[in-house]
Amino acid sequence: MPAESSLRIAMFTPWKAQCGISDYSRHLVEALKALPDVEDVVIVEPPSDAAKLSTWQAVWRRGARRRLYQSLGQQMSRQGIHIAHIQHQYFFFGGVSPLKNRFLDFLQAVRPPVVMTVHELALPQDSSLLRRLALTKVNRVSFLAPNLQRLVVHTEADRVALQNIGCDPDKVIRMPHPVPPAAPMPDAAQAKRVLNLQGKQVLTIFGFISKKKGHFVALEALRQLPPNVVLLLAGGRHPDDRTDYVDQIYRRAEAWNLRDRLVVTDYLPENSIPTVMAATDIALAPYLQTSGSGSLANLLAYGRAIVASNIPPHIEIAASTDPACLHLVTVGNPTALARAVEGLLGDPHGLRMLQEAALRYAKAHPYLQMARNLVTLYRDLLRR
Repeated sequence: MPAESSLRIAMFTPWKAQCGISDYSRHLVEALKALPDVEDVVIVEPPSDAAKLSTWQAVWRRGARRRLYQSLGQQMSRQGIHIAHIQHQYFFFGGVSPLKNRFLDFLQAVRPPVVMTVHELALPQDSSLLRRLALTKVNRVSFLAPNLQRLVVHTEADRVALQNIGCDPDKVIRMPHPVPPAAPMPDAAQAKRVLNLQGKQVLTIFGFISKKKGHFVALEALRQLPPNVVLLLAGGRHPDDRTDYVDQIYRRAEAWNLRDRLVVTDYLPENSIPTVMAATDIALAPYLQTSGSGSLANLLAYGRAIVASNIPPHIEIAASTDPACLHLVTVGNPTALARAVEGLLGDPHGLRMLQEAALRYAKAHPYLQMARNLVTLYRDLLRR
């Protein structure tokens, strides 16, 4: 076991990519390096084309892809590394197709004790038989491998789901999704001028645009709200999104005569986040599902009043502060969402209570606390 001040960690994560897990990892690595227990964190990045190959290309090049992922696993095992920590997302390893996914090739080459954070858990439900079989196989390969010493999840729902797949309950550790630091915000009126939203009441869905965030629910709620209320999508298409979901949003807005009330920023540079947060009257999280959201964590960091769907991960977060830091409404119900927004826009006291509760939650769950918890976990594994 290494001396108490000499932990060297290899972390598998995107680092240069524009994605939420890259942002998450940067905050986490910064927090880990701030601890006296940690000497260094070495970054090993997934290939930039990991999810871009077609099934035919992946099969044709399977030998080269296998060797590539084996070499990445070997990088996690370089001399002096004590712990290997994987930030797992299916598309880092080729996606959910068993013909494309190379996770096992990677993992079998990793020698130090392995901790893996599960950022998404796709379950084989409400899909075709072929997709259900593929997901079942990839999940078993990804989460039941014997040399995965610990799996970290951010929600109780994911902890239970992993156990249902067959994971040893003692291996699955729940740690709440950490909240990043917030930068100073400008004046709200100034922020709205910068975004050309003067005189508007601004509802914001923050982060990359993806189907599970429930944008159609928000659009339909917008139809039921006064004309001076606009919907700001503070983010753009995810780099690995190959669907037409963003185009569907535009088409739906056109069909419902909402195009002039829908504002999309596309990718949001970090220095623009405080302006968007300051311009936000109410943040929306009408998510259909989540495994712990960096987008929601950012909203909490800035103390935004948040109306969110009542999915289990949101219920967990809301219950952790008193009063609740999220105003919950029925998932998939645009009328409930519209009524909640309408009520809060006319209730300054209610808005302030949500904002204060959000800041309390953020203060209780910083990245530094998660880094401390992880170091305790690493030490425990090394003692064993």
